[in-house]
Amino acid sequence: MNNAPTVTLMYHFFFPDDVVSARHFTQLAESLRDLGWKVRVLTSNRYCRYTKKTIHPRKEMWNNIEIIRAYRPSFNQANNYGRIFNSIFILNMWLLHLLMGRKSDVIIVGTDPQFAALIFPFLKIFRRGKILVHWCFDVYPEAVIANETGKMTHTIMRIAKRFMSLSYKFVDVMVDIGQCMRSILQRYKHKALYHTLTPWALVEPDTLQKPNEKTRVQLFGENAKLTILYSGNMGKAHDFQQIVDLARYLCKDHKDIVFCFACRGNRYEELVSQVTAQDTNIRFAGFADEAQLAKRLGCADIHLVSLKEQWSGIVVPSKFFGSIAMGKPIIFNGPQNSAIAKWISQYKIGWLLNNHNIPQIATELIKLKNEPQTIQQCSQKAHQVYKEHFSRKSVVRRWDQLLRSKIK
Repeated sequence: MNNAPTVTLMYHFFFPDDVVSARHFTQLAESLRDLGWKVRVLTSNRYCRYTKKTIHPRKEMWNNIEIIRAYRPSFNQANNYGRIFNSIFILNMWLLHLLMGRKSDVIIVGTDPQFAALIFPFLKIFRRGKILVHWCFDVYPEAVIANETGKMTHTIMRIAKRFMSLSYKFVDVMVDIGQCMRSILQRYKHKALYHTLTPWALVEPDTLQKPNEKTRVQLFGENAKLTILYSGNMGKAHDFQQIVDLARYLCKDHKDIVFCFACRGNRYEELVSQVTAQDTNIRFAGFADEAQLAKRLGCADIHLVSLKEQWSGIVVPSKFFGSIAMGKPIIFNGPQNSAIAKWISQYKIGWLLNNHNIPQIATELIKLKNEPQTIQQCSQKAHQVYKEHFSRKSVVRRWDQLLRSKIK
């Protein structure tokens, strides 16, 4: 390992935190280690969901990965100003650790904490890494602007854009998770090399799993012939109106095509309030813990993914990858220019739902409910597409090839 290439990963959350993005960075670290890299991680000493709880020790070797947990105060992550203060603190602590520690061949910086890219000029000036890489799960300050309506916030974020534009000029490789995100990043007119490397599903079955009948009945009832599931977060970036409209269109004569929302989030109560007693083919279930998640994902015939128009390119819903990993075709309720819409069209693994094609999609679903063999073929196609293009093995192999090509 003395001559092994070195990589430093910088992300707000890491093992033992089980939040999805932390697990992606943890798995990336493990995979690069297995491919012969010497891996160091700079993270924080806080959990994502439990901000008052700290993680110890501050420094450790875990599974042959060096972890350095920078101190972070417990400012409220639920509001923008708390997140910004936390970001400033973490970035300064990370820079201090880097200045005192060894250099790396590659430094990969994520997009959490907010505005993490502001560290790139300092990394370049102090020559802490030969190659500086930014892996973007979301885009700031665009995410704040899409989420907030206050005039003061928008003014501050316009100023933040100028700083981000400057910082991006010091990035060597800009890694997005979809073409729509790349389009936003290109507006900054930086000179970084572009690559698309998506996050992978946390549950990756080798073969298609047989649905758990008990779970299927719990979610969809005993009489469902075609089952359609929304699982995950229903937040400000997500929409549901066209999905509800589709369910109502089908409910008139095809109540055995059943929709279930197993979700949480700040738009969940709004969704529940929209559904009436007449919507008998719409059901709700609580949010599933990880032990039950695979059963839930596996018991539906089709999965739902949604995204609001103004969030296209700012985020790419990770549930898309989890769904096709389970072999589930997708009904996507979102902008046509999003990466998910393009993947669904390119690989023919689902439907693109909008205000104008509800009757057409309903017709296809009605036909599908009586064709179990076609459902199985759709599942096999989605699963194969995932294995070939989006699996952890496939994506990490491309990470390894990309990084090694840049340090030669």
